[in-house]
Amino acid sequence: MVSAVGTLAISYIMDWSLLRVTIVLLDRRIRLWRLVLGSVLGTLPTLWVLLTQNLYAVPWEIMMIWPAFVVIVAVEKLPWRLWMKAYVIFIAMTILAGGIALVVLTWIPHNFLPSWILVGLTVPVILWLIGRFVPHQRIRQYLGESQLGEVRLVLAEKMLTVRCLWDSGNRMRDPVLRRPVIVLEVSQAIEWLPESVLAWVSSFLAGKHDPVPEDWRGRLGTVRYQSIGGQGILPVVALDLAQGQFQGRWFPLAPVSLALTNANVSADRSYFALVSPDCIVTLNQEGVGA
Repeated sequence: MVSAVGTLAISYIMDWSLLRVTIVLLDRRIRLWRLVLGSVLGTLPTLWVLLTQNLYAVPWEIMMIWPAFVVIVAVEKLPWRLWMKAYVIFIAMTILAGGIALVVLTWIPHNFLPSWILVGLTVPVILWLIGRFVPHQRIRQYLGESQLGEVRLVLAEKMLTVRCLWDSGNRMRDPVLRRPVIVLEVSQAIEWLPESVLAWVSSFLAGKHDPVPEDWRGRLGTVRYQSIGGQGILPVVALDLAQGQFQGRWFPLAPVSLALTNANVSADRSYFALVSPDCIVTLNQEGVGA
């Protein structure tokens, strides 16, 4: 009985860890009830084997199809064109977990812990580390999608809404106010920026260094950036308010500053601003994001 319970426990923990890392790599929201239900569903083949006392009781066709049902249950709002890639990620993580378990059982002494406990402790931790440190932008490139959305910017009681890319690589901060920085093409803000701010920004981008307008002191400044294309300095203005649309939902953003550039931020013109997911207040509180 202890062995059967231990086997079911390990199966549940492994399915939980595999589903969680799959959802994280897919850059989707983790829903606890879906994760629990998917993990329970994943243990059913193990229960089948235990009840029949036959290691080969589950047909191989079912073993190949079953992970697809598990992923469908656990992952929320995944576009249909990505289901096959999600399945491949889950299978790849399963094979990797099996290899990690084999290494643990072969090379790590387990004189003081039962082998199932040792595997149950080490493999989930390694899977969590993979989900934590694998670059999500690279995963989204593999999936063939970018995390696009919209952002609403409010300055001097005027609102501007533009398409944006939720760019986890954007780590810029306003050096004075210590705010996260949104990067926006200045061509999108010509009619929106206050006249004195637009004049100062245009002058700075033209290579001049005019003094900051008196009524905007403390809110206008500069920020250094470094990218693959090079490095430089951009003019920046502290915004009054901002909101962002992420995965179909609107969230309030933390206090942010806006950097303006005369370069195109996207080659295909599908977005005009770069925003870090770390700016999203509610998303950070829930512990998820790009």
